[in-house]
Parts: sequence; C-alpha cells; structure tokens
Amino acid sequence: MAQKLHPDHLAALLDRLGPDREQAGEHYVELARRLRTLFRYRRCPDVDELVDETLDRAGRRLLELGDHFDGSDPARYVFGVAWNVARESFRRRSPEPLPEDREIADPGPDDPEETRELKDACLDRCLGQLPRDDRHLALTYHRGEKGARVRRRAELARELGLSLNALRLKVHRLTRHLRQCMLDCVDAGPALATLPVRPGPHLVKG
Repeated sequence: MAQKLHPDHLAALLDRLGPDREQAGEHYVELARRLRTLFRYRRCPDVDELVDETLDRAGRRLLELGDHFDGSDPARYVFGVAWNVARESFRRRSPEPLPEDREIADPGPDDPEETRELKDACLDRCLGQLPRDDRHLALTYHRGEKGARVRRRAELARELGLSLNALRLKVHRLTRHLRQCMLDCVDAGPALATLPVRPGPHLVKG
C-alpha cells in the first residue's frame, strides 16, 4: 500500500513546484506520473510506494534546506532522489544487481501500451544517435538464441580484432550509455522521443 506524504514535506515540495497551489498541484501530478514511468521502466517493485517515498524524501530534504536550496529545477532534484530510491529498493529485496545488462528496452510485462510505444520511440532515437558501427554492434550482440549469440559474438570479436572479454567490456559500456539515454528519453516523454536525431562520434573506444 502506498504511503502518504508528510503534510510538511508535501507543502515544501509544492512551494518549489509553482507560485500558487493550483499550478503546483498540476506540476505535482505530472511529476508523480513521470516517476511511475521511470520506476516501471527500471522494473522496480511496488511502484506507487516508491513514488510516494521519493516525493516524501525530496520534500523533507527541501524543507530542511529551506532558502539554502540552490536548484533552479526542483523536478531534476526529485529525479536525483528517485535514482537512490530505485537502487535501495533492489538492495532491500534482492542481492541481485540492478538489471543493467538485460536487453536494451526489454518491455516490462505490466507496461501500458503508451509506455511500450514511448520505449520503442526512445530506443529508435538513442540508437539513431550512434555511429553506424556502434549501432550495428549494439543490435547484433544481443540477437538470436543462446547458441547463435555465442557464435555471433565470437565472429564479432574476430571482425573487430578484440578478445571476447574486450568485446564484452565494449558492449557493456555501449549498453550502459544506451540505457542512460533511454532513461533520460522516457523521463522527458514523447516530445523528446519524436525529435529528429543526428549520429554522433564513436562513444566507445576499442
């Protein structure tokens, strides 16, 4: 069951979200929606509880900081708190590490259709930002059944002149970059996901 925010913490957060309570309330609802999307994407358990925990913790900290809070964007601060809450939720419930190395944008079983569509658009955008060789590597490395993947990865290592360990390290760094890009894109919403992209320089060296 989702917890309720402490009234003082909620008030401190609303004070930062808008000059009047109606506007602040609208920002609050939108912020909670974005947090739910983020936690679902991270496959966190008890999403509503984590949203409330994040908002309450952020509000408490803002209350403590008072006029010393120098952040121009309180929403960015809240999402910084959310990353910590997500990590802690996995540590509390399982010794397994965060799902950093699962297939990129693997949809969660409970994702609503609009979230799946947003993930697909974000994946296209993030892959489109990569140079052709890096994009090909990111897609090919995870493709196929287990036996086919093993053989294909050995071929990729030979093509690139790398050992299998060096190839795994390269793909790990590339996947980590793509996952962060995906998280940022999902957080920003459809307005960013549908913007045109331009491939950048190689992000992962050798």
